[in-house]
Amino acid sequence: MQFTEISFAIFFSVVFIIYWLVLRRYVIMQNILLLASSYLFYGWWDWRFLGLIIATTVSTFVTAMGARSKYGFLLTVSNIVLNIGILAIFKYLNFFSENLQRLFNLLGWNLDWFTIDVLLPVGISFYTFQAIAYSVDVYRKRIEACHDPVAFATFIAYFPQLVAGPIERAAQLLPQIERPRTWSTEYASSGLRMVLYGILKKVCVADMLAIYADRLFLSSMSSPLIILIAGLLFTLQIYCDFSSYSEIARGTSRLLGIELMANFRFPLFSRNILEFWQRWHISLMLWFKDYVYIPLGGNRHSRSRTIINTFIIFLLSGMWHGASWNFIIWGAYWAIVYTVGKFAIGLSRRDDTIELSNLPSVAITFGVVSFGFFLFRCNSWHQMYAGFTCIWIYLLAFSLLWVITKIMCRTGISQTTMIFIGIAASVIVCVSGYFYWTKLLKAWWLLPALMVTVIEWRSRNMDYPLQYISKHSSVRLTLYWICIALIILSEPVDMTFIYFQF
Repeated sequence: MQFTEISFAIFFSVVFIIYWLVLRRYVIMQNILLLASSYLFYGWWDWRFLGLIIATTVSTFVTAMGARSKYGFLLTVSNIVLNIGILAIFKYLNFFSENLQRLFNLLGWNLDWFTIDVLLPVGISFYTFQAIAYSVDVYRKRIEACHDPVAFATFIAYFPQLVAGPIERAAQLLPQIERPRTWSTEYASSGLRMVLYGILKKVCVADMLAIYADRLFLSSMSSPLIILIAGLLFTLQIYCDFSSYSEIARGTSRLLGIELMANFRFPLFSRNILEFWQRWHISLMLWFKDYVYIPLGGNRHSRSRTIINTFIIFLLSGMWHGASWNFIIWGAYWAIVYTVGKFAIGLSRRDDTIELSNLPSVAITFGVVSFGFFLFRCNSWHQMYAGFTCIWIYLLAFSLLWVITKIMCRTGISQTTMIFIGIAASVIVCVSGYFYWTKLLKAWWLLPALMVTVIEWRSRNMDYPLQYISKHSSVRLTLYWICIALIILSEPVDMTFIYFQF
């Protein structure tokens, strides 16, 4: 079941009532309920894959108990190998087999290579990485091994973040599962707001963008303009889709009294590419940093060694997203761009607040990100080749956007005026779309898209969207009703969360 389905609303309502009204004082029973609910939630996709997550749980729990013994290293490595082996079989075996077969065919050796026809278990990359991080942390004495099998199994299978992250650390999530939770109306209210906003962004924006992005990427990519628009639409789609899941996950978990980490911090407003990777899929990049980059030496050695380590991280990140060449090319693209940005241009990470005057650098960064996601989404080598030959359209379009935003910032245009311009432009497009029914855009979804843009811009320096209205009850209630109305009127299409494939 998906977060945007009626079945999930019924499922969560039942869990919520039992959790707080019946088992409020009994943390052990609450954990048993969470574990049973998590297995039901995961089994809803395909009950046959429950065996995999249970095997990961048992293996990780047992080996961690002996991680401090003289066989600790062997036990930890064996658990890592087991989990990566399961992941490799289900996610990468066919990819490597098919490419080896092509290689041997080129050499004139016709071999029938071994492949298996299996479905990819939902969320296997997420819970596998979470289990590996726990094993390593216990072995390194960063945390103590958990002795409560129910709490640990809940940590691995916790349903709000089970199938699409964030990849939680045991030091942050396990203590919350082990200790009693108390009800907080304010905390639950913020969680409900996150859930409602996430559903709005998913149903009214991401799903609509998916329709047009899919249509463009199934086309022949016959013009540079189509390549530009396809990259822009898919960038917005994947952000709205994945970030909306994270917001619903955080909000759902808050309703249960448990805090999950932020996985996105408004990355499309980043001012350079280094800052983008501080804000995009935070849990995954922190995982690679702590468990791959730093053990490889990080930036503690020569510049060439640092560059090699950076390439390894981004190539692995590409492979993590899927067993396909477009993901590897995407990882290589980011390795090159990141290295050039850091060492050739001298960009640095930024932690200060994002201001209106930063729009020119935001525009350039968005262009770099958009072309990367064009490569990420390509269905064939032909599309990738077309993208690289038409990269000039991205350079031209975003250079022009940089000039426009630079002029606007220098003339001292206000934030309110920019919002008004956006509303006016959207109304014009909506009216035009109503009368002429353009092939690319239908009118209605631009209104929630504009609403999402305004909300995210106003929330850009906060922890989550709509945090700024927490103390204004009348504004909050009005916004709730607007969100509900837009969701109901949107006639939702049945689009799966995009990151379930990872």
